[in-house]
Amino acid sequence: MLTTDEIANQENQALLSHFNLADVDPLVDSLRKIGKADFERVCILITINKREVFFHAGTQTTHENNLWIQKKANVVDAFDHSSLFEKAVYADDPDSFYKGSGLSPKDFAIAGGGFPIGITNTGIIGSLIVSGLTDEEDHELAYNALLDLKAQQA
Repeated sequence: MLTTDEIANQENQALLSHFNLADVDPLVDSLRKIGKADFERVCILITINKREVFFHAGTQTTHENNLWIQKKANVVDAFDHSSLFEKAVYADDPDSFYKGSGLSPKDFAIAGGGFPIGITNTGIIGSLIVSGLTDEEDHELAYNALLDLKAQQA
C-alpha cells in the first residue's frame, strides 16, 4: 500500500486548473478510457460543492457499491483527503479512526476510491468516488482519470 506521503503527493499532482460542470463529461470520458472493461465493474460519483453532478452504475455492480460510494464520499467531505489517505493514516489500527473521530462505520469507510477534486490555489471543491474494484484499484482509477483530465486542460 502507498504511504501517506505518496498519497498526499498524488492528491497534489491531481490538482486541476479548474473544474466545473463543463469538465464533468471530459472526466467521465477519461474514466471510460482508463477504466476500459473495468468501467462496467464500478459505480462512480462525481460531486461539485457536495452536489451530485454525475453517477454511473456499471452493469456489473450492485447496491452494495452504492453504499460504499457514500461512505467513501463522506470521508473525502470530512477530511479533504482521499479515503485511501485516511486508510494509510490508520493502517496500524483502523478502529482508532472511528473511536478517535466519533464517526460510525455505517457512514464512513476508510477504503480507497474516494478522491478529492481540488483546484490549484483554491482548494477542494468536489470529489470523485469509485467503487467496485479493490480499494487500491478504485483509488488508482480516480487518480489517473484526474491526471488525464489535467493533461487535457494544459
